[in-house]
Amino acid sequence: MSDREFHTVGKPVERQDGPEKVMGCARFADDISFAGQLAAVMVRTPYSHAKIRSADYSAIEKHPSLVAVCDARDISGVNKVGVVRKDQPVFCDERIVTPGDVVAMLVGESEDDLFALRDKIRIECEPLPILTDPLKALDADAPLIHPDLNSNLINHYPLRKGDVEKGLAESEFILEETYSTQCIEHAYLEPECVTAVPREGNRGVDVVGSIQNPFTTRRIVAEVLNLPLNRVRVQQAQLGGSFGGKDDTMCILAARAAVAALKTGKPVKIRYRREESILESYKRHPYILHYKVGYNRDGRIRAMKIDVLADGGAYASMSPFVTWRTVVQATGPYEIEHVWTDVRAVYTNNPYTGAMRGFGSPQPIFAQESIMDEIAARLNMTPDEIRRVNALRKGSVTASGQILDDHDVNVITVLDTAAKTTDFAVKWREFQSENKPAWNPSDVTLKPEEFIHPNHQWRRGIGLAVSYRGCSLGAEGVDAAAAYLALQPDGSAYLLCGLAENGQGLGTTYSIIAAEVLGIPVSSVVYLDLDTSHIPDSGPTVASRATLMGGGAIKNAAEIVRARLEEIIRKEWNLPVEVPLAFCGGAVRSDKDATRKITIGD
Repeated sequence: MSDREFHTVGKPVERQDGPEKVMGCARFADDISFAGQLAAVMVRTPYSHAKIRSADYSAIEKHPSLVAVCDARDISGVNKVGVVRKDQPVFCDERIVTPGDVVAMLVGESEDDLFALRDKIRIECEPLPILTDPLKALDADAPLIHPDLNSNLINHYPLRKGDVEKGLAESEFILEETYSTQCIEHAYLEPECVTAVPREGNRGVDVVGSIQNPFTTRRIVAEVLNLPLNRVRVQQAQLGGSFGGKDDTMCILAARAAVAALKTGKPVKIRYRREESILESYKRHPYILHYKVGYNRDGRIRAMKIDVLADGGAYASMSPFVTWRTVVQATGPYEIEHVWTDVRAVYTNNPYTGAMRGFGSPQPIFAQESIMDEIAARLNMTPDEIRRVNALRKGSVTASGQILDDHDVNVITVLDTAAKTTDFAVKWREFQSENKPAWNPSDVTLKPEEFIHPNHQWRRGIGLAVSYRGCSLGAEGVDAAAAYLALQPDGSAYLLCGLAENGQGLGTTYSIIAAEVLGIPVSSVVYLDLDTSHIPDSGPTVASRATLMGGGAIKNAAEIVRARLEEIIRKEWNLPVEVPLAFCGGAVRSDKDATRKITIGD
C-alpha cells in the first residue's frame, strides 16, 4: 500500500490528549485525590551500608498527626521484590545497602507533620564497609552487598566469534582504549506519585499513579500483599515523563501505598519531592568499556576484544537485560571477523541502575563510535569512509553469529544518504583545516598547553555516528500484545491496548491505525485509559515495541471488525467476494456500483 492510498496514516491529525494538556486540564497522579485520603512519608537512615539493629518509634507513636507506621512487619506476602531478581526490599529490615533505602513509612493526614515526626525516630545501625568502585566489586576482599549471593556479580555475558588473538596478531595496527560513561538521572518533570485505595471490606486494592508499567506494578503489589492478581487493579494517570524511569521505583512505591491502605482502611498517597525522587530512583548504568582493536591500513577492522563493566548499584533491577543488549551491540553495525566480548554487571553501594531510554545501547555506541573516529584519524580517513569499509552488508555475519541473508541491510545506504545530504566529507576536511586541531593522530590525548582558551572555544564542526539496535523484546521473552476494539452503533469506537501510553502520543497512534482500517475519522475513536482489569497484560512499553506490537494488535482487531461488516454488507447488497469495498470517510462504498453507500453507523 503506497502513501497515496492512505486516508488517515501520514495525514495531519489532532493529538487526542493535546487539548487537555495545553489547557492544563490533564489529570496527573497528584491531581487525583480521594475522600479521607492520607499522606505517607519515608523513613531513611544516613547510611550507605549498614546492619539494622533496631528501630524505635516510641517518641512519635502517640502523636495525633500519626495514623500508622508501616514497615516490613506489615507485609503479608514477600518483602523482597524485583523485575528479574528478587533482591530489593520494600522495607529494609536487615541491611541498608544504598542511601535511598527505606526502613519504614509514616502515614497521617499532614505530610508536613509527618516530615517533622520523622526526625524523632531512632534507628540504630552498625556501619559496614562501603563499596563505590565497580572495578573493585569482584575483588576477593570486596564487601558483599548481598552476602546470601556469595558474590557481587549480577551477571556475565560472554560472546565469542572467530579467534580474536589470531585476528589481533594478523592486524597491521592495534589501538587500545578505555572509555567510561557516567551515572545519569532521568530527571522527568513529574516526581513519583501514587495512591492506593482499599476495596470495600479490604478485599483488594486499587492503585492509580504515575506508573510506566501497570502490569508489572500489579504483579509486584499482589506479591507483596499475598493477593491474587484479580484483587489488585492498577490504573495509569497521565504521565509527566518517564524515559524508562518509572518502572521498578513505582512498583515499590505502589506496594508501600497498598500496604498502608489495607492497614489503615483509607486511601494513601505517596508523593515524592524532587530530593527524594533523585535519592531513591534508579539511574542509567555507568559503564567502563575497554576496547582492543586490530585493523589494517585500508581501514578494515580485523578483531575486537571488548571488556565492559556495568555498575548495577545496590540492586539487580534490569541489569541482566540492559547488559544483554550491550553484548550484542558492543561491536556496532560492523562486520568483524574476530570478536571477544565480556559484559559484566556488578553490585555496589551506589544508587541502583536500571532501564533508561536506549537500554544498554548508548554506552557501547559512545565507545565504538569514538574508537572508529580515532582509527579514521590515524589512517587519515574521514569518519564516513572508515564506517563504509566496515559496515554490515547483506550476507554479513554479526558478532552474535546471525547471518543477514533475509534482511534489507541498509547501513551503507543510510550513511551515504546522510553524508551526501550534508556534504559531510568536504565539510569535515574544511573544518579540520580551519580549526587547526592540536592533536596528533598518533596521540589524541591533549596536553595542558593544547587546550582551547575559553575565548576561542566556539568552532564550526560536523560529525556523525552510526548505530543499530533491535526493536521489541527479542530474546528477553515472549512478545505479544492485546487490543480491545468496540465499534458502537453510531459508528464511533472505543479502543484500548495493553501497552502503556507514557506521554509519547501512543493513544493517537493507535487511533490512527484503527481509523485507517475501518475508514472512520480519528475523532470518532476514543482511546481509553489503561486499566489492568480491562485488558490482558501486553508487556512493557519499552524497546520501541509499542507501535510495532500494540499497533499490530490494533490492526488485527480492526480487520476482524471490518471483515464482519463486509460480510453483512455483501449479503445485504448481494455482492460477490471479488468486488472491492471501500471503507473511507465513515462510510462503505461499492466499487461496482457508485450509488451503493452506507455509513458505518447505519
